[in-house]
Amino acid sequence: MIVLHPNIEQYNKLNGYKYNASELLFVIDGSGKYIVGLEVLEDSNFLEIHDQLDQLERIQYTPFNEQV
Repeated sequence: MIVLHPNIEQYNKLNGYKYNASELLFVIDGSGKYIVGLEVLEDSNFLEIHDQLDQLERIQYTPFNEQV
C-alpha cells in the first residue's frame, strides 16, 4: 500500500492542520516513518493544503511486525 511521507519541514507545517471537524495527523508506520493515507488528497476538508500534500513523498507502507 502506498502512503504519503513528509520530510521534517513538511511535517511541521502540515501536522495538526484543522478544517471543520477534520484534522490532519501523521502516524508512524512499522519503519518509524511518519505517514498519512493517500485518501487525504481526495478529502475536501484538506483542499486548502492539497498542493502541499501532493508534494509529499509516496512510499510503501511498512506494517508493524506481529509477534505471537
